[in-house]
Amino acid sequence: MFGKMKMFSDDKRLKAAFVAIKTDMESSAEKHEELKQSVNDWIVFLDKENRDLKMRVRDLEKKFETLEDNLDERKLSVLRTV
Repeated sequence: MFGKMKMFSDDKRLKAAFVAIKTDMESSAEKHEELKQSVNDWIVFLDKENRDLKMRVRDLEKKFETLEDNLDERKLSVLRTV
């Protein structure tokens, strides 16, 4: 068994392959972490935008209700004068 392990340690191509695999795995792990952070940033951004848009919709609905009420009052006013 030790003879096989020594054979692996003497083979320079095998060493280079292991080093390449280790480097690729470390690089992949770093890229994965960067991707996770980027996704988290997008989630935070989109959540804030969603909340802001919901508030704008509520404000517009209130304005619309106010306009409807004013229009109803004007109609009633016209009817009262007639």
